Amino acid sequence: MSIAPTIRLFDLEPARLTFEARVLSCEAAADGFRVTLDQTAFFPEGGGQGADHGTLGGVRVTDAQERAGVIVHCTDGPLPAGKNVTGGVDALRRLSNSQQHTGEHILSGIIHSLFGYENVGFHIGADAVTVDVGGLLSGEDLRRVERLANECVWRDVPVKAWVPTPEELSRITYRSKKAIDGDLRIVQIEGADTCACCGTHVASTGMVGQIRIVSAIHYKGGMRLSILCGVRALEWEWAQQAENRDVSHALSAKPGQLTAAVERLQRER
Repeated sequence: MSIAPTIRLFDLEPARLTFEARVLSCEAAADGFRVTLDQTAFFPEGGGQGADHGTLGGVRVTDAQERAGVIVHCTDGPLPAGKNVTGGVDALRRLSNSQQHTGEHILSGIIHSLFGYENVGFHIGADAVTVDVGGLLSGEDLRRVERLANECVWRDVPVKAWVPTPEELSRITYRSKKAIDGDLRIVQIEGADTCACCGTHVASTGMVGQIRIVSAIHYKGGMRLSILCGVRALEWEWAQQAENRDVSHALSAKPGQLTAAVERLQRER
């Protein structure tokens, strides 16, 4: 039996985290069950962004994948086909993923406008968000880009996402990492970026919180940047502060004097 494409509530109502849906199918799998619905607010893995997690009809949703327009939910329990169920998306995970994705847009858009480099890779990983750009950036360049990206956050401008008509699309200049068939969704951030994208984003740049470039290495003729935004940037800063306190204690040095303390230790040895 063929299943109609799933109605994508995360596109129609991006802020919606709870919803009602009808279970179309439920099949057992080696690691749980595979459930399809007539509509969903669960974003499926794609475009470098992981899937939403949450609950559905009292069972846990641990993943979501899209197959030919149908979104398949991976659950830890069965759901009866033909019944209506209530779904709830994990709000903190959605917020964090949306912060990372929006922050990547801001950073990549600024790099493109300043240096002409394309974003050739993007992935929201467990430790950091990796952004691959097609050119080299100096330390001074990176500080400039990071500063401008955070100024965009401070301005708190709207993040607009929509599917333009073909006529409207022909008048828009936008970034895109690959050719896309069918309707094209555009994400636009005033003064920072206009890009084709299917991911989730915050409503305005102020919700990104902050954007930090935590490392940069040469990679395939360009650079791989590791960035953190919002919640994850704050947690990274807490970890850095804790480590600095431990080192300060071990070296009997005040914060801000660690470099001098290490140099003194090296001389003594």
